[in-house]
Amino acid sequence: MGKKIAMGFHTCVDYELVWDTAVAEEAIRAFDIHAAELHEVASERELWIGCLALLQAGIGGEMMPQDPKVCIDFSDRFRYEITLGGTATRAAIVLDKMGYGSALQTSCYNRHVERLMPKLVEVLPGVPADHNDIYPHVVLQCAGGVRVHANDIDFVTPRENRILITSDLDSLHIPVLDQAFGAMLGDCEVFLMWCFSEILDRDILVDRVEKTRRLFTHLPEDALIVLEDGCYVKKDFRYYVHEQLCPHAHILSMNEDELQEYIGRRIDILDPDAVIQALETVHKNSGIPLVLVHAATDVPLVLHGGSGIPDDQLLVAFSKGINKFNLGTDYLRRYFTALKEFTEENAKNPDPVKVINMPAYVQAKLQPYVEDRLRTLCHF
Repeated sequence: MGKKIAMGFHTCVDYELVWDTAVAEEAIRAFDIHAAELHEVASERELWIGCLALLQAGIGGEMMPQDPKVCIDFSDRFRYEITLGGTATRAAIVLDKMGYGSALQTSCYNRHVERLMPKLVEVLPGVPADHNDIYPHVVLQCAGGVRVHANDIDFVTPRENRILITSDLDSLHIPVLDQAFGAMLGDCEVFLMWCFSEILDRDILVDRVEKTRRLFTHLPEDALIVLEDGCYVKKDFRYYVHEQLCPHAHILSMNEDELQEYIGRRIDILDPDAVIQALETVHKNSGIPLVLVHAATDVPLVLHGGSGIPDDQLLVAFSKGINKFNLGTDYLRRYFTALKEFTEENAKNPDPVKVINMPAYVQAKLQPYVEDRLRTLCHF
């Protein structure tokens, strides 16, 4: 039996840098960078200029140096952790932790992918067995409120921010194995796909999009297709991908920077009217029924649908910013079970007044559950 969840096509090795302000300020002095230069990349110096400009503006983004060695030199200035990246790959890793297997076609395969890929993920490598090259995606993440001060550069980062830096030849030529991967999709119920945002050659893009359309023919008719958007290096490629693939997709997922890039202007992500207007623009232009935007904010977050989530995962969610959670399904199931039990126990009781005891009976059944949830999850 095939996997019910399938994903493609992007896999990469991430170098997740540990932010160090001293490293940034030392690089500013070493490369003699000044405030007037904070605009756009070929050398490591230009890469620093581009990153500092984004950090100063509080804008996330992706940068693509021409030479992969620039990424290595940049990352070697920091401490970093090696992980696996790519939306589909990270989703597969999370699903593995939840006990769900998945099928994944990758864009690369090397010692890090082999070492870090979970066992429940059925991997179809998109490259030959002897292709072991590593083109790291460098993840520069900085908290808000960090002061960067060197030369005449002096600013405080306005918000938490993440910048992706890559020169990945595998992503530039990302494969779509429509026949081999399609053969694995017969039982698939959900398909998550990457958007080809790093491709620079239009002929390659057209070929990969056409192969993706052929791949969709292998999916069951009722399969749910999720298109994950990205910060396209060639902005006009987004509209081609959307034009060709959006008619097949049910959900379009993007982050707040991709949303603002799509509508062509910056908005206050905490302004409900501005966000609604932006979402209406995306929905109208894409035609996709559901647009999902994920954003980093300091606003208290609510977890709808907390029923059935293991306690350890709920506690992790609370540590990441969830301030309220709902357990309606669990609660109502116990509520209706208590009503049924009361009715069955009193089915032969001829006294109709007995029904006034129902609230106390149900409360006695529910109270231990509520107390346990408060004690375990809220530490009351």
